[in-house]
Amino acid sequence: MTGDINSAAEFESALADIVESAIENNVDVRGAWEFETDGSTHYWELNVVELARESDEADETD
Repeated sequence: MTGDINSAAEFESALADIVESAIENNVDVRGAWEFETDGSTHYWELNVVELARESDEADETD
């Protein structure tokens, strides 16, 4: 799906693409996701938390 990832920047870009695609298709990506990496012994948990933007916080105080 994403091809080879050879740097942190490529990982972040691929992750952003996946999250944006899921959001566009009404998948709630927030929360903890547990998964095993295919072909290895690694077991992972990825936590997705939506952060407030500074502009959102400023709007709340107005």
